[in-house]
Amino acid sequence: MAKIPLKYFFLFVAFVLPMSIFADSSKTIEFISSGVQIETDDTVFSDFKFGLTFWAINHKSFSLGLNGQYTGFGENVDAMPCLDIAGRYSIRMNRRFAFDISALGGAVFIDKKISPDVEISLEAKYFISPRWQFGITGGFQQIFDDAKTNVLGGGIFIEFRPDFHDEDNDWVDDKKDRCLDTPHKVIVDKYGCGLDSDGDGVFDGFDKCLHTPLAALVDSFGCPTDSDKDGVPDGVDRCADTPDNIPVDETGCPRDVDKDNVPDYIDSCANTPEGAIVDNYGCPIDSDEDGVPDGIDQCQKTPTGFEVDIFGCPTIPTANGMIIYDLFNNNLELTANAMNSLYRVVKRIRAYPDRITKISIYTDTEGSPKYNRNRARKVGRKLVEFLKKEGVDEDIVEIVPAGEKNPIIAGSSSKAKEKNRRAVFEVKD
Repeated sequence: MAKIPLKYFFLFVAFVLPMSIFADSSKTIEFISSGVQIETDDTVFSDFKFGLTFWAINHKSFSLGLNGQYTGFGENVDAMPCLDIAGRYSIRMNRRFAFDISALGGAVFIDKKISPDVEISLEAKYFISPRWQFGITGGFQQIFDDAKTNVLGGGIFIEFRPDFHDEDNDWVDDKKDRCLDTPHKVIVDKYGCGLDSDGDGVFDGFDKCLHTPLAALVDSFGCPTDSDKDGVPDGVDRCADTPDNIPVDETGCPRDVDKDNVPDYIDSCANTPEGAIVDNYGCPIDSDEDGVPDGIDQCQKTPTGFEVDIFGCPTIPTANGMIIYDLFNNNLELTANAMNSLYRVVKRIRAYPDRITKISIYTDTEGSPKYNRNRARKVGRKLVEFLKKEGVDEDIVEIVPAGEKNPIIAGSSSKAKEKNRRAVFEVKD
């Protein structure tokens, strides 16, 4: 074996240690041991080397440091101490595994000469702990000496982070840890604070149910509780006392397909129209028995026998706007023509028992206004009596004794009396 001036190999310590001590970021020491294959002048030699790298500056995935290597243990290989500036990029797969791509450049002392060199290597490493890592490496080194020496090799390495401190054992350096009292086994973010992916108050790592629905109540293991065992978690369940084996909706309440507020399991009428008022068994109530349920029925007191539309109102119109002329004679009795017209009006009034029909009674202009108002009042009473006999409730009729107001034809002629003695119907909404 050639005589080796070891001082050249150990010179790198004088540069690395100050850099390692005074750098602001975390420092890492990497011990490399590998078997190498040296090719030079078409001659292949097998050898062994070891190296030491101080990663003095580490920022996110990038590191920078100094590397020293020593090759030349074989009898056919010259001693090759080497000192390089090293840089690497780390790809962290998870907590335990990472891949590194390293590039080195510097100088090699070989055959009593200093020659530049470059090296590219790939590393795969396993984190035994945050401070200790073990890995395998492989790479290629080009030495720009007279023989243009190429070095291929692979080996193992151990990496150590001497200034890494982690009191709560969450794999986050205390210098960066914002939550220094994280419980053991909790999964943390890059700041050392516990993660709670589903927001249920139980940290990932402890949480055995990582996809708990929002607002669900959970047990100490982060799994939703379900008091009534209907498949909807407490906290989400709006009906926490659902009977056993009852189909429920997404809110945990008994299913109500027709939305009549009667659950399907007791609903005897499953296809109730929307908006209908129902009884305790979910069947529509039809107070006036017109075939249109209450709640949809806009005319809820329609008498029996009247045809209605889809809204429950009679197809016959109201008496609104109707006028009966020649209402009474000189004796203030209803005329035969008037009564014939009233029979038609009666049906319209009876069809809408929930509406008030106002009837204005007009007279001719013969006599004083007071006299004519009295005549209108008396005729109105007789009109109400007629309507009552025909089945009209007097409570839905309002008589207004208008008297001689608004004559259609002026004067006291028979034509004027016929037109002016009239009843005008108005239905209030």
